[in-house]
Amino acid sequence: MGRKYKIISGDGHIETPPEPWVARVAEEHRNRAPRLVRLPEGQGDAWVVEGMGILHTGQNITGRGPVRFAHASYFDDDGNPAEGTGDAVSRLREQDLDGIDAELLFPPVFATRFITGISDREAYLAMVQGYNTFLAEDYCSVAPDRLLGAAFIPICGIDDAIAELKRARELGLAAVCLQAFPNGSGGPTPDDDRFWETALEMGMPISPHITFGDTAGPPPKGPAPSDAKVASGMTQHVGGVAPGYTMAQLIIDGVFERFPELKFHFAEINCATLPSMLFYMDRDFDGYNDWFQVKLPKPPSQYFYDDCLMGMIREPLALHMGEFMPLEWFAWASDFPHSVGTYPNSVAYIEESFAHLDPALTQRIVRDNIAEFLGLDLDADITETPAA
Repeated sequence: MGRKYKIISGDGHIETPPEPWVARVAEEHRNRAPRLVRLPEGQGDAWVVEGMGILHTGQNITGRGPVRFAHASYFDDDGNPAEGTGDAVSRLREQDLDGIDAELLFPPVFATRFITGISDREAYLAMVQGYNTFLAEDYCSVAPDRLLGAAFIPICGIDDAIAELKRARELGLAAVCLQAFPNGSGGPTPDDDRFWETALEMGMPISPHITFGDTAGPPPKGPAPSDAKVASGMTQHVGGVAPGYTMAQLIIDGVFERFPELKFHFAEINCATLPSMLFYMDRDFDGYNDWFQVKLPKPPSQYFYDDCLMGMIREPLALHMGEFMPLEWFAWASDFPHSVGTYPNSVAYIEESFAHLDPALTQRIVRDNIAEFLGLDLDADITETPAA
């Protein structure tokens, strides 16, 4: 019998140096791509990104530690890739060392968050397309059942977003990651429905990392609030807790009513904060509804339970909150190689932190939920790690 899925991380990151994916950027735009530079006097590595200046590395490439907020390097003293920064085969071996079988792999923070500073649309799109092509053809192709790539969607308009969504499916990637609403802004517009509809038609999972779109504005004042003001009002006590405001925007916009089959996996959202967040969202929506004048067929919290999978990392406190919320919609993750993760001790962490839970619930959180969300076959044999 071959190897089967036992533990799947719902959130890991590909934190390679830029050269492998920049090689996939269209040549005429390659000179505008992010660059990794070695800083003097042992200060580690930093990124140079158009429109952003020098960006120090640290928490994104911690691996097994120690945690650094700056002055970290993608290479060890011998010039070899540090843990979590190597190629696909290295990543499979790191999965083995950690005792896990697969990861949903999000892009490097310096590739997604900061290339938005590139002012030219064609150059920006070339970066997005180059990374997603590298992810599918050069990295995940080594073991597509274990290296589960999340493509990132550009934020320069609905047509570009839909085009890259379709291309991600054609490339065989496992999911897509949003940084903004599909229209490219911080809030929903009617154009977004084309994206949601296309994703459902193609069966492409949508997995934002933490959240997407705007942060909550100030509590609303005055007459006739807009949808954005209603979303701010219902999250006024929890607006900074992700993904509260984004979900409020989606709920008030009626996205889940128009697309009842639409589901989101929000990775790394600090699940221990959720009971209070959901309580306050329900309370404030109900308490201020004489002013909001917005009707919903169910409480805001129920949309979370019905339409979202919530990603947790190293937070055992969340696993003791079953009295206040169902734990069945959590999805565990190692977050490797970021600083809050559990690598290389994920199995020990799970055994200790989940010990009080029913084994069936543990299996659901550490494997079944994310497998179902991504459409993985739990009965299939999965790719073995190549021999050294």
